[in-house]
Amino acid sequence: MMDMPLRLIRSRQEMTRFFDGYATQRMEELDERKLRGPLVKTHLIELLNGRCTPTPSGLQAIFERRRVHLEPLEDGLFLATDAQREVGFVESLRPRIVALYSTWKSKDIRAWVRRLVLRSPEIDHVWLSGLTFRVLWDLVARLSQPRRFTRLVFTHDSIFDIDSRGSGLEEEDEQEEEEEETSEDSRDEDLAQVVERRETSFRMVDRIGVIQEKLAQLQRDYSPLYAISQLRFPSPVSRGGHDFYDNGQVTNRSESFRDHRSHLLFIVRIYEQLLRATEEQAWYSIRESVGVPGQFRKIVGAPVVVRFREPLSQEVFDQWIDATFKRKRNRFRLWGHPVRLGPTKVHVYGVDRHLWQPLFLELTAKGCIAIVPNGTCGNTVHRLVTNIQRYLDPGADAFIGDRPYTDMVEESARGVPYDLDAG
Repeated sequence: MMDMPLRLIRSRQEMTRFFDGYATQRMEELDERKLRGPLVKTHLIELLNGRCTPTPSGLQAIFERRRVHLEPLEDGLFLATDAQREVGFVESLRPRIVALYSTWKSKDIRAWVRRLVLRSPEIDHVWLSGLTFRVLWDLVARLSQPRRFTRLVFTHDSIFDIDSRGSGLEEEDEQEEEEEETSEDSRDEDLAQVVERRETSFRMVDRIGVIQEKLAQLQRDYSPLYAISQLRFPSPVSRGGHDFYDNGQVTNRSESFRDHRSHLLFIVRIYEQLLRATEEQAWYSIRESVGVPGQFRKIVGAPVVVRFREPLSQEVFDQWIDATFKRKRNRFRLWGHPVRLGPTKVHVYGVDRHLWQPLFLELTAKGCIAIVPNGTCGNTVHRLVTNIQRYLDPGADAFIGDRPYTDMVEESARGVPYDLDAG
């Protein structure tokens, strides 16, 4: 089955049957600690914005511009090939979000998707911030048995600390964390670079009930533990579960691809509602009131506000501004000309490289304010919050107007059924 050419699969049913058998094989090999092939990885990818969603032919055109051919199989399902290589299957889960299923090695498919995103203004990752994961963790605790095991990963890397100057800020050549495919760590620790900066990469695997009892206090004692970058949903129908990453990667560590896809649909529906809510509340515009004596204009929309728990030092603030706006490619995917208004206060009239929409920012040592004009993709907000928690302040809080970001995530999750047969 591992060697079966993907081009022989011609329907969603055949794809599901193939991945189900593949997942069962991988679990058996994991039990024997002899993994002979990569696990199934899904990458959730967002397209365009709430005003413009692609048709099937439009979706094909977006990928073709990056020399990726999508061959239609069934409604909303495509075989993706790149230079005669079979990459995997692309499925349209919702109008704005597609899933790429692949059996490539984690580092290979992650790099492939990352290059695709960097070169395509129409495409971005689905971004799950630490604040979003905080709500999703509550869902895991509520929907799963307390004795089930889960896994959380916390990642915070203070790359803008002055001691890290020149040690990893080069344009897009940073090393992404690689998912472990076996229980053995093959890296040579003797070759690890000596980096003196705040850096947290912490993996917690325990019973849900134990983590639920301890996590809140651990976060209060050590703020990098607010920066959740990965969360496992235990599978209710088999062993293992589904690992969701902050950049939209999802790894199937269960015996069931059907269950994997159901969890994708569950999270994607929450995220879609969060996108819609973000855009409805944050989009800034001026509307004319008609039919009212003394016709007037009113401003609608609310600013996006991120407040740092710990103010940035002058050196970290300067490094953040320089690394973000003096480099063509940067982690925040922003471009603009910063205007200095003080030692730690900058205005930026810029654009988001996803869709090249305008964006207005006020950045200070205590946080940032973003004005998101009408038509800007809501994903801009989620990427901003995710990267601030990961690289600047793991304990940062976010608001849209006076509404806490986490309240919006919770509201988006209400009414989305945790249905194993969804879709």
